[in-house]
Amino acid sequence: MIVNRMNQPAPVMINLDGEYSPNSNTGTIYATFRNDSSATITGRVIFVITEDSLFYPAPNGVIWHCNVPRDYIPDDSGVVVTINPGDSVTVTMPFITHPTWNKTHCKIKTWIQNDQMQPDTTKEIWQGAMVNLLELGIEDNFSPTHKEVLKVSPNPCLRNGTVQFNLPYAAFYEISIYDCSGKRVKKIINNAKHAIWNLNEGYGVNPGVYFYRVVSKKFVKTGKIVIE
Repeated sequence: MIVNRMNQPAPVMINLDGEYSPNSNTGTIYATFRNDSSATITGRVIFVITEDSLFYPAPNGVIWHCNVPRDYIPDDSGVVVTINPGDSVTVTMPFITHPTWNKTHCKIKTWIQNDQMQPDTTKEIWQGAMVNLLELGIEDNFSPTHKEVLKVSPNPCLRNGTVQFNLPYAAFYEISIYDCSGKRVKKIINNAKHAIWNLNEGYGVNPGVYFYRVVSKKFVKTGKIVIE
């Protein structure tokens, strides 16, 4: 059903990525849901780890089993997200695998569905995505000094200037910037090593304190920027 949904036109696009450490059986999955429709979408996001090629006799006589749910992340209730038209939301979830699972046969699957029950007692799935567990990036063990991987400069910054975000590697990330009221004033989605916030774009930026949140493959970091 997920594959069929992925092959159909949909109001939502999903970018699924993450990292996994086979040694510790731990990892993190990142899923960005982009709303390509003209209406606000509120839906439930579900993550599940599945395993294929399991051999055991079932009551119905079947002995080979595929797409067996091994664990829901964090549980089978999922999380509810609201996405404005043309906007996106990134959901980050840590997960743990069991040492007895055959990792070469494991996948992580996600989908976003309408929480409203349809007349036929189903809930419409807007879009789905999946990735093989061992195709995720290898999770690194950072030293304490390596945790400060993001540099934002200049800070403070003049209201007619630019703020640069410098990451130590080129990878998919999303930067959201909010004013003191909690309203998002800028969002940057990129996969380069550097990103620029041009304060002269649009209607300009007023002096004050702004807060940023950066979601990348290896970390989620927040901080503040002072605009003078």
